[in-house]
Amino acid sequence: MTSNLDQFIETIARLRSPNGCPWDREQTHRTLARFLLEETYEVLEAIHADDGDKLKDELGDLLLQVVLNAQVAKDEGKFDLEAVAAAINQKMIRRHPHVFAGKSLATAQDVLMNWHELKEAEKRESQKAEGEGKNAQLKSAMDGVPAAMPALLQALKISEKAVAQGFEWQEEGQIWEQLESELKELKDEIRILKSANDRGEKPDLKNFNLELGDVLFTVVNIARWHGTNPEESLLMAIAKFKERFQEMEKISARPLKELSFEELDQLWRSAKSKLDGKPGS
Repeated sequence: MTSNLDQFIETIARLRSPNGCPWDREQTHRTLARFLLEETYEVLEAIHADDGDKLKDELGDLLLQVVLNAQVAKDEGKFDLEAVAAAINQKMIRRHPHVFAGKSLATAQDVLMNWHELKEAEKRESQKAEGEGKNAQLKSAMDGVPAAMPALLQALKISEKAVAQGFEWQEEGQIWEQLESELKELKDEIRILKSANDRGEKPDLKNFNLELGDVLFTVVNIARWHGTNPEESLLMAIAKFKERFQEMEKISARPLKELSFEELDQLWRSAKSKLDGKPGS
């Protein structure tokens, strides 16, 4: 009996066939890239909403992108979905020696550190295979983070890579001290900008942006310290803000832009109070 997954692969192959769909036949990895990103964020939205039915649908849309990209590669004679599955299966077995090879790793942090070590070893072996010499080394532990990745996720990945090399605070209090230091430097820079504005000079925002970036990067490290993803945290905060703002629009007797600050503040408090009892508010 043919599995649902096999049937789906056959469906996509037919769509890409000469007698299939003109749109599907025209697609390339580059044209599909935007849809892969969009579907990933829709999966995240379903997860944040804790909506199982929506998550099932969105995972299907994401699977479509994986299968369709694999079919494009197969049509080009490069690889197929079986090769993709074989490669990731081998990688998962290789990077979980505590499950498949009898190695002892007691904690999730031990597993993460071992994962990074194995990943670096694999890269060195790959470089040797490409002819970079017997003593090939990673160019930098910072390599391997896609530039197209959202900035918060980039910051998290870079931070994790640094920690894998032993570059880590000894206790959480040190991170908070770092944040206080970065906030002070940001406030100092804001005073400089204000002084420039008061003198009628065009302010140079470069240092302000750098100081603001330092604050954000430190906040990312606080998130990492507690084992959470700051990208998802921000998405949750955005969803909460949107819900409260939309509630303000519903309960306001006038358009929001016609209200005073005091009226808007009271309306915000009313919306927040109304939604506080709802899950996720």
